[in-house]
Amino acid sequence: MGNQSPASTNASKSASDKKLTRATVTNRVIAKMIDLVLMMLLAAVVVYPVGPILGFFYSIAADGLNFGGFRGQSLGKKIMRLRVLHVTQGRPARVRESLLRNAPVGVVTFFSIIPVWGWLILALLGIPLLMMEVYLMLSVGNGHRLGDVMGDTEVVQLGAA
Repeated sequence: MGNQSPASTNASKSASDKKLTRATVTNRVIAKMIDLVLMMLLAAVVVYPVGPILGFFYSIAADGLNFGGFRGQSLGKKIMRLRVLHVTQGRPARVRESLLRNAPVGVVTFFSIIPVWGWLILALLGIPLLMMEVYLMLSVGNGHRLGDVMGDTEVVQLGAA
């Protein structure tokens, strides 16, 4: 019992968030796909190179959004009712934790800024990296991926509204 995560030991201040459980891999992957689509839309719609740069910064900082209705959530995590928590402090992740936890993906998404060759590198490195991250979430006992360990974070499912 001494090694419980904040998801099972810390109660959130919001009444609807009192029961926190570890997010499923499926929900985490869907949330990430939503965020990747948003990143690609930014890169495609906003004039080059501003769009890809905005997409890159979104990809590394979004899990630390803490304004409006966001509490340690990217848009994808908000839609999927997920939240990133700092493991030892039990609070929503901040930009610092987001930068650390998304560094592995950020290194790869940085290449999206470079037309053609960067996109090829993005595909060649990004797909295996995402597969490794999913593998870690499925095989590591606590469901953490490399980014969770680097950022000292975990992703929890919020209760129903």
